[in-house]
Amino acid sequence: MTDVDVRELRNCFGKFATGITVITAIAPDGSKLGLTVNSFSSLSLDPPMILWSLDKKSKSMDALCAASHFAVNVLASDQMDLSNNFARTSDEKFDDIELTTSEFGLPLLAGTVAHLECSNINQIEGGDHIIFIGKVENFDMGHKKPLLYTNGQYTVAARHPGTKLAEPVEEDRSSSDEFIIPLLLRSYWEISEPFYKEIQDEGIPASHARILVHLSHSPALTTRELGTAVRVDMATVAMSVNWLCDNGHLNRVEDDKLVISEEGLSHLNKVQSRAERFEKEILDGYSDEDVNMLKSILRKLIYRADV
Repeated sequence: MTDVDVRELRNCFGKFATGITVITAIAPDGSKLGLTVNSFSSLSLDPPMILWSLDKKSKSMDALCAASHFAVNVLASDQMDLSNNFARTSDEKFDDIELTTSEFGLPLLAGTVAHLECSNINQIEGGDHIIFIGKVENFDMGHKKPLLYTNGQYTVAARHPGTKLAEPVEEDRSSSDEFIIPLLLRSYWEISEPFYKEIQDEGIPASHARILVHLSHSPALTTRELGTAVRVDMATVAMSVNWLCDNGHLNRVEDDKLVISEEGLSHLNKVQSRAERFEKEILDGYSDEDVNMLKSILRKLIYRADV
């Protein structure tokens, strides 16, 4: 085949699902560089190397070629807006974007699935693109699902329906796991640990989240009452309450009771949005009937004293 329909070839390439990254770097003049890239790929484990490619017509080409290091920010499933932001041509891409700074001085995007900080070791011609090769100097990972792109649109990863859920291990009936309390505790730990790790990555300690959630349903509690309600030790509750008050998330009212503020509600909304997405990921692969039955049984256990 000699003549290729470029539009159709682009559509063909789009059948391959990819993750979405934002490449960030510092230009020689000290300004921040950032652009959305889905051509990222691992290249080597020993030595640790990655690659990505950039259109030769990109205005950032010269600055990126001159940069000593760059970072690969692997976007999470709730960061579609970030992808769109860094895909545009603008001098204001980094306005109002939450960042941290790496040991190499690179701007890192908050809330991503992963960061890889790389030394910029080579560039190779590849048709109408330049292939950048980086040596991984540092990396870290979070606990969120990645943002994907295929067929010209964003999507998210989900369990394939052909993948069987783990079957319970057959054990002796005398095992303590046959009792409801150990089973409930184990299921709670399995679900809650990765969720709390994720919100911790976002700078929201579990104790803060529990306090805000509880006060949104039961306002005007003292610190001691909160400690009993959220089942966190009093020292941790006291420190969390002080932090939340100092940062405007809680207000102290009459009799030293605590109520959630507008700022606190905004903070709580971040927790709840992550909880909703996390629940969908945890329950992926279960039928609506199974999910509704589980929730019904749990509600009955929780509110059995009111029956």
